[in-house]
Amino acid sequence: MGTTLKTHKMLWGRAGNRCAMEDCRRELVMDATETDDEALIGDECHIVARKPDGPRGESDLPAESRDKYDNFILLCRVHHKIIDDQPRKYTVDILQRIKAAHERWIKESLEGYDAARQRDDEIYATYAEKWVELAGIDDWKAWSSHVLGSGHPCLWPDVDKKLDELREWLFSRIWPRRCSGLENAFENFRRVLQDFHNVFHEHAEQSGDILVTKKFYKIDEWNEELYERLGRMYEFHVDLVQDLMMELTRAANYVCDKIREFIDLSFRLNQGALIVESGPYMDLSWRQHRAEYRGNERTNFPYPGLEEFKRIRKTRDYAFGVGVSTEDPEFLEWYRKRD
Repeated sequence: MGTTLKTHKMLWGRAGNRCAMEDCRRELVMDATETDDEALIGDECHIVARKPDGPRGESDLPAESRDKYDNFILLCRVHHKIIDDQPRKYTVDILQRIKAAHERWIKESLEGYDAARQRDDEIYATYAEKWVELAGIDDWKAWSSHVLGSGHPCLWPDVDKKLDELREWLFSRIWPRRCSGLENAFENFRRVLQDFHNVFHEHAEQSGDILVTKKFYKIDEWNEELYERLGRMYEFHVDLVQDLMMELTRAANYVCDKIREFIDLSFRLNQGALIVESGPYMDLSWRQHRAEYRGNERTNFPYPGLEEFKRIRKTRDYAFGVGVSTEDPEFLEWYRKRD
């Protein structure tokens, strides 16, 4: 399972980024230099080992609780090795007392410790974890490929339900008002999500176990003019849904950037940026896209709202469509070339 963002923030923050051993209390974050970023030299140590055959692993503590904050102590790497090599000396009870005493010392004696900031950072970390869950961040490429595949946007109902829940959840958050850049990034994501969700559902219908974009250009009685008009509307709608999916990816990557900037430098570094996949194309290939805000797009609120987005989407790093409506000359020219 590993350490969650909230657990990581609680452990390091409440320990003051120092080894919990009283005779050590070494700072565990090395300052950045002109050529290198900060380097973590501390360990998040299990009090009860994750597995029964590890140090102090024989315990009644449930497996699901072994990666929680209460079962971790922050130590330098030297003391991590010592406690694991000497589990009879450093028992569960002793390590819990060492941790508690260290955190009291941090609160009462460490100059510069900001309890209010620590509280706010833990709130932000809690919100970030919930966002990761509801937005399907860990499965982003998998679920978004249904939106960007085959020119026929689809969503699994469970994904759609979570996205709908996320819209309201983000709107109702009570923010600490400490990191405006991070809060603005979440709000920017919410605005994109709102429009993506609404536009997708304009022509979505249940088909078996999935929500699909209805092919509303299909008519019961042949009418060439009507068929042509509905065909243009369908192409415009599909491209707009896909462009909003790309914008949602940019907004999600922007949130991740701001979490790294304000809360945790290591957030999702191993996983990397969110990418999406579109296709298949005429040659049956699929293409991967790393959609991000770039340059002067990286403002407080990069997403300008739906109507302005229609106008400027062609300037993003990748776009499926153009124009503000099916009557826009730019769209009509593009549509004729596409045919």
